[in-house]
Amino acid sequence: MSKVLLISNDVIGMQMAGPGIRTWELAKLLATEHTVTLLTPTRTDLQHPRISTQVSTQDCVRACADTHDVVIGQGQILSRYPFLLGHSIVKVVDLYDPSPVGYLETTQPHTIKGQLESHHALVREHYNYLRAGDVFLCASERQWDFWTGMLMAAGRINPVVYQNDRMLRSLLIVAPFGVPARAPGHRRRVLKGVWPGINRDDVVLLWGGGLWEWFDPMMAVEAMSIVGRQRTDIKLFFMGVKRPNASVTTSHTADQTIALAEQLGIANRLVFFNDWVAYEDRENFLLEADLGLNIHRDNLETRFSFRTRMMDYFWAGLPIVTTEGDPLSDLVKQNQLGLTVPCGDAEALAQAILRAAEDPATRQTWKLNCLATAKEFSWDRVFEPVVAWCRSPIQARDKEYTDVWNSSVGDSGSWPKHAWEYYLQRALHHYRVTGMRGLATRVITWSCGR
Repeated sequence: MSKVLLISNDVIGMQMAGPGIRTWELAKLLATEHTVTLLTPTRTDLQHPRISTQVSTQDCVRACADTHDVVIGQGQILSRYPFLLGHSIVKVVDLYDPSPVGYLETTQPHTIKGQLESHHALVREHYNYLRAGDVFLCASERQWDFWTGMLMAAGRINPVVYQNDRMLRSLLIVAPFGVPARAPGHRRRVLKGVWPGINRDDVVLLWGGGLWEWFDPMMAVEAMSIVGRQRTDIKLFFMGVKRPNASVTTSHTADQTIALAEQLGIANRLVFFNDWVAYEDRENFLLEADLGLNIHRDNLETRFSFRTRMMDYFWAGLPIVTTEGDPLSDLVKQNQLGLTVPCGDAEALAQAILRAAEDPATRQTWKLNCLATAKEFSWDRVFEPVVAWCRSPIQARDKEYTDVWNSSVGDSGSWPKHAWEYYLQRALHHYRVTGMRGLATRVITWSCGR
């Protein structure tokens, strides 16, 4: 049994997004056989009898690092608490969200120079994460290929590591996003016959997560405008527009999507927007819906993504209509879980929605296939390698040769020495992207967590 420290970079509570959900589920699973401490950026309203929770201040992180065997978190924690970089605690870096790729799709500063500065700062941070970690997690085989290249560039794939693990599976572990092992339960009505404008007999499409820049919710709205010319009993419900983490501003994509629905005259008639559904309440929405929607753009982020909302669709047996290009859309084709359409084609999406809505028998087949697929992704199954590794956590063998690393990479590979360097870089980024108001919000959040 080990003493495991998990540090979340996102809110964990009744309302939470993918990073918080993943950390919470891993903490619960580890707690079945390890001593677990969970640090969160704000006080959590969730409790577990075997998990100790605290707010992640600098002093708290430092004290916990001195008393635990292993720390697990996304790479950002090593920038926020840079003393962890050289600390002897064994480090598991979760890379399931390839943010350097996703960042290319986010709202950027106006000048190309500012864009490059922000991008290179993020890449440099990830270089430090890859140098500091002892073992790494990713979400898919496609991500495994991506991060293998990054690890090679960072010098972490080397003769010391390779001679003991020629396929590198103990250095880079595939641990997808998962679903609960239990079946979802419907405890109360939330959509059909309850939500204003959605009737009991309507066919409901569910958009099961946020409206971030790498998605294409405007294509979904355009498709619903086309669908509405033939049927008015098909409704699209967006489960979450405002992210639970108040320090993350609502995306421009969300604003543009709502504006488009209003412009087309289908807002609150065919298309409905909700702030955010509580984590424990989401299964009520999933079980009342008839189809799950996953629409993204054709870009690099899509290729290396792992759509967490799709996992909930599998779990609830919710047939899927999705655009092509990401690993889980490939799984939809392979396992016959629904329909796939080309990116950017609103007409094809509309026809797929109409086809699925008009064929309940086929939807039932897709439903059963989704439920069977979900069993492959139960949290206990996807995180079993992580739980097993934590039984005997050890530092990476090549850490003994850091003097060789340092002499070979020079100043470009130096690690940040002080927390203020991280916060200064992030402050400049938030000022460029969100202005003074966004920066002020972020500074208040940082101050509360210090």
